[in-house]
Amino acid sequence: MPLFIILFGAPGSGKGTVSERLVRQYGFVHLSAGNLLREEVRAKTPLGLQCKAIMAEGNLIPDALVVDLVCNRLRHPSVQENGVLLDGFPRTLRQAEELSRRGFKFDMMVFLDVTPEVLLNRCLSRRLDPVTGRIYNLKSDPPPEDIVDRLQIRSDDTKEKHEHRMTIYNKQKEALIKHYDGIIVEIDADRDIKAVFKALRREINTAFQKKGRAMAMSKL
Repeated sequence: MPLFIILFGAPGSGKGTVSERLVRQYGFVHLSAGNLLREEVRAKTPLGLQCKAIMAEGNLIPDALVVDLVCNRLRHPSVQENGVLLDGFPRTLRQAEELSRRGFKFDMMVFLDVTPEVLLNRCLSRRLDPVTGRIYNLKSDPPPEDIVDRLQIRSDDTKEKHEHRMTIYNKQKEALIKHYDGIIVEIDADRDIKAVFKALRREINTAFQKKGRAMAMSKL
C-alpha cells in the first residue's frame, strides 16, 4: 500500500530536509529531479554540461531534457514497492500533464508554503557539501563542524538569481495548484523543521489509512 507523493514548494522551502526525514520514517524513495540532473553534471555527460550552464544562470531545465529521466525512475520496482517522494518535479503544467498522460497518479501533493522573506534568508544561508551532495542551511540545518571548511556556496544561491527563480516559480505555481486540485495538502513551512515534520506525519498517516480503506473496499 505505497503512497505516491509530490513534494512542492519554492526554492528554499525545505523540500530536501523534509524528504530526508520522511524517507527515514516511512521508507519512501526520494526522487529529486535536481539530484538526477546533478548526477549528469558530475559525470560530465553532454546533457550534464548543457544543464550546468542553464542552472548556473538560475533558469529551469527544458522539459524535453528531464521528463524521460524522471519517468524512467518512477517506473523502477523500488518506487512501485515503497512509494515515492517526487521532489522538484513537476515544475510546469506541461510536465504535470505529461505525467498524467503517461499514467502516473499521485495520492497527494504536499505544498510547503513559506513567506518570501524566509525563502530569501534560507537561500543565502544554504551551503553545498561537494563530497556528499547534501545541502545544509547554516541557520536551520547546520552542518557538522568537521566539514564546514569544505562547504561551498552554489552558483545560483545569490539574491539576484533567487529573485529570478521566484519570478518563474510564481508564474507556474497557480497552474500546478489548479492541476492537482483535490489532492493538495498545504503545510505552513515557515516553522522549524520539527513542527513541519509533525504536521506532515499527521497528514501522511491519514493518507495511509484512507488508501488502506479504499483498497479494502475495492476487494469487496
